[in-house]
Amino acid sequence: MPSGGLSKCPEVSESGRVSLRRILADRQVGPRLLGPQRYEQHGGEFRVLIKVLDARNPIPVHVHANDIFVAENPAIYPDQCFGKEEAYHFLDLPKGHCPYTHLGFYEGVMPEHLFRAMQQGDDQVLELCPGTLQSIGEGFYVDAGLIHRPGTAVTLEIQQPSDVYTFFASQFDGMTMDAATIRPGFNSIEEAAASVIDWEANQSPDLLNASHLHPVIEPAYSQAGARVEWIYPPDLTDKFSGMRLTIDTRMTFKAMEPGVLFVWRGQGRLDGRPVDGGGGIPGEADEFFIGFEAARRGIELENTGDELLVAFVLFAAVA
Repeated sequence: MPSGGLSKCPEVSESGRVSLRRILADRQVGPRLLGPQRYEQHGGEFRVLIKVLDARNPIPVHVHANDIFVAENPAIYPDQCFGKEEAYHFLDLPKGHCPYTHLGFYEGVMPEHLFRAMQQGDDQVLELCPGTLQSIGEGFYVDAGLIHRPGTAVTLEIQQPSDVYTFFASQFDGMTMDAATIRPGFNSIEEAAASVIDWEANQSPDLLNASHLHPVIEPAYSQAGARVEWIYPPDLTDKFSGMRLTIDTRMTFKAMEPGVLFVWRGQGRLDGRPVDGGGGIPGEADEFFIGFEAARRGIELENTGDELLVAFVLFAAVA
């Protein structure tokens, strides 16, 4: 994408659309949008990366480093400041041909088993990793250091804003990947495996079930005419959290922190402004940044369509 996927804000400049990143970094506007404490601690950044992941083929088995390892190894990860924890929520669209999440290793898997499987082919690596169906409306949390392979279900993905990874596969979409793509920054796959894979956590009993996310109703936010559920609970991690709003008539939404509001289904109004979910087509849905002041004051959401109005509110790292 020419923009690199960065959010743009209309109607804020005579010169045209301006990136949200630039607005948040502004010394006058940033504290109002992020809150004074968050602006001071995070340097005008909203520290979360949000994607709609629509993969034709499953992304190969890989792992992300944690914050400590990234901070201690700038030569391996130049220009990166964070590790990567991430979480998924599977959206109500056709799932594709391989809607399965693989996470962790079976008990007893050792490094030599992984390297041998890589030599035999990518499918052999999956033989080492438990998997389960990607169920619409549910999701998974993937901590740094955990081996995983996302499937083809259309996914609302939230993660730390970084690009740190190591593949434990040699091919993707029929093409052979070179060493620089598979293990950027490392001298060998053995070095990478020893550095970034948390071998104990990957073989934790019942890891798949423990990482499985089910929506949890939030009574403090829910009200007549609307249901509010945590899809990424706030006690999951201090890196991000997120809610799903399902609105039959109308609601007032208040929060203590700023967030991104992503309209997914239906039509309505947000503080009187028309909003549209785009019919469930990624890229067509309306997106808004709810600033610190607006979140605490409260925003009004009204359903004006013939179906439920569904939106997600996503929060960044704790200040």
